[in-house]
Amino acid sequence: MTQSKRPVPVSRVMTTDVRTAAPDDALSDIFTMLVDEGCHHVPIVDGHKTVGMISSRDLVDVARERGAERLTAGALAHERAGDVMSTQLQTVYIDQPVEVAIERIGRGDIHALVVLDHDDVMVGIVTHNDLLRYLMVP
Repeated sequence: MTQSKRPVPVSRVMTTDVRTAAPDDALSDIFTMLVDEGCHHVPIVDGHKTVGMISSRDLVDVARERGAERLTAGALAHERAGDVMSTQLQTVYIDQPVEVAIERIGRGDIHALVVLDHDDVMVGIVTHNDLLRYLMVP
C-alpha cells in the first residue's frame, strides 16, 4: 500500500514578518518603507481587518498616472494609502495547500496573497518570491 504525500501548508512558505500600514498613512511613508526595506507589498490594515494592499507596482502606476518622470516620497506626501490601495484582496488560509497559492499567483494578475487564520485575521502574506523559493528547494 502506497502512502500519499501530505500537502505542504501555506504556513510553511509564507512571510510572517510583514510590515503593514493604515488607510490614513501617507503614501510617502509607504514609498519609503518599500524602498528602504526592500519589500514589494504592504497590506493596509484598519484595526484587525486587512482592507487593502499596496505594491511597488501600484506606486509605479501612480507615477505614470501623474505623468511623473521620477517618483519621490515628497511627491506623495499629500496622498493616503487608502487613495491608491487595491481593495480586491486575494486571500488564502494558513492551512491550505501551497498548491492553492501557486494556482492563484500563477495566473499572473497578482503577486501576493494575504494569509488568514480561521478567524479571518491576517497572519502573513505569500508572494511569488516565497513560492519560487519553495519550488526551487530540492
